[in-house]
Order: sequence, then C-alpha cells, then structure tokens
Amino acid sequence: MNETKYKKWSFRLLIYLIVINVLVAYLVMNFAVGFHDVGRFEQNIGILSIVANLILIVGIVFTVLSIKNKEGKNYQFYFSVIGYPIFLVLTLLSLF
Repeated sequence: MNETKYKKWSFRLLIYLIVINVLVAYLVMNFAVGFHDVGRFEQNIGILSIVANLILIVGIVFTVLSIKNKEGKNYQFYFSVIGYPIFLVLTLLSLF
C-alpha cells in the first residue's frame, strides 16, 4: 500500500502560511502614508491575502485527507490539526 504524504504537505503549507502572515504584519508595521504608495501597498497586501487564503484552504483539505487516510500521527500532524483552526478563526475574525 502506498503511503500518502498529506500530513507532510499540510505541515509545509502551514509553515508557508505562517511566513506569509509574518510578512504581511511586517509590511503593515513599516507602512508610512507619506513615504509609500498606498495603491501599491493595497495591491501587495491583497495579493498576499489571496495567496494566504488559498494556502489555508488547501492545507485544511490536506489535513482532512490525512485524517481520512489514517496517516501516522507525528509532530507534522499535530501542528496542522492545531494550527489550521487557529488561522481559520483569525481569517474569519478579520472579515468582521
């Protein structure tokens, strides 16, 4: 039987999601209206947000597939199971 690698990819995507969110936070903290172009800033944040949301959705799907296929549980699995709900809640809160 072939071993699936959903938990591995789910964990990788979670790391990418964390990096994108840190990058967005850095860009927001260093933005100054007088020195930066507001339109370009909004465009960059919008693109990063879309990429982050796509990664979030795909990561959740991979985590569910990992659970469905009864993959072995290790740190990758546990970080994904804990991390994605946190990011999902934060994403939903940002919509309000």
